Amino acid sequence: MFFSNQGSRFRFSFKNRALSLPTLFFLAIAGTFLYFLVVRFDINPGEIWTNLKDSNPWFLLLAFLLHYTAFLFRGVRWRLLLSNVEGPGEPPPSVAYCGSLIFISWFVNSVTFFRLGDAYRAFMYSNERGRSFPQTIGTVLAERIVDVFLMFSLLVVAALTLLAVGVGTPWIFLALASALPVALILGLLIMRFLKSRALRFVPGPLGQAYLRFHQGALGSFRNLPLIVLFGALGWLAEVARLFFVAEAMGFSLSIPLIVFATLANAILTLLPLGGLGVAEFGVAELLTRSLTRSAAGSVVILDRAISYVSVIILGGIFFLVRNIVMKKRAGRGTVILD
Repeated sequence: MFFSNQGSRFRFSFKNRALSLPTLFFLAIAGTFLYFLVVRFDINPGEIWTNLKDSNPWFLLLAFLLHYTAFLFRGVRWRLLLSNVEGPGEPPPSVAYCGSLIFISWFVNSVTFFRLGDAYRAFMYSNERGRSFPQTIGTVLAERIVDVFLMFSLLVVAALTLLAVGVGTPWIFLALASALPVALILGLLIMRFLKSRALRFVPGPLGQAYLRFHQGALGSFRNLPLIVLFGALGWLAEVARLFFVAEAMGFSLSIPLIVFATLANAILTLLPLGGLGVAEFGVAELLTRSLTRSAAGSVVILDRAISYVSVIILGGIFFLVRNIVMKKRAGRGTVILD
């Protein structure tokens, strides 16, 4: 498959925007919100620095590695979803390729507003492998469907466990977690209703695009137990990351609280501006149920250094190197990826 001129312009235009002054301004705002976290929590920066400086480096390394295994698990899951909608005789992509596109999508989400990474991931896959974009974005929606129901289930179990031991949980997270699956179920019912009417009332190309999207979203759930398993492993990797970040500082947190805080962070980052301190403040507030404010702030800052800052740095490097390699391959007329 070769790059179209339109695809090349989109890719390099995006690269210029992702590394432009607005992006640097965005990162400056993120830093300001982290500063606000310290000031709003009325915590001692010196105590935070001591906590960070005295952290166990081996536990931090383990937390870092666990964070990046999540891309492997989610790469396997997306490969399964894509394989379910590939045509006969079309080889599925490799796990490494799927994982790398998910990594890039996280980088894009970290440096842009409105979480554009998933759409860009679908564009890269469809453009590089000559697949339908509506069908590919449908598999991304299928991912989100699995994630929402996993998040809801784990969050409810964690909340009930915390309540059983006398630890209250903010109702807002449970309300949001409950609203998401309800909204998805309604959306899926609407999609099924529209499928039979798409070709009847929608012009040909748009109707065909909708049917491909429908196939990607609802036709990719074969091998559902495996899809759910690797989705759960991805979430457990994130839970384990927060656990070892806390352990690195010598803080003991209950597993239910770590699960709840991890999933609450995921819910908050679904907001368009969730990466600008909203998630950090919310998670820090949750952790104060077991930790002092300074300890909670320390855990959040170090955890975000792994889950946010490292993705920006390593993702930016990977994004640039990959674009250079792809440009060279495009010049030679060989850009098919596994």
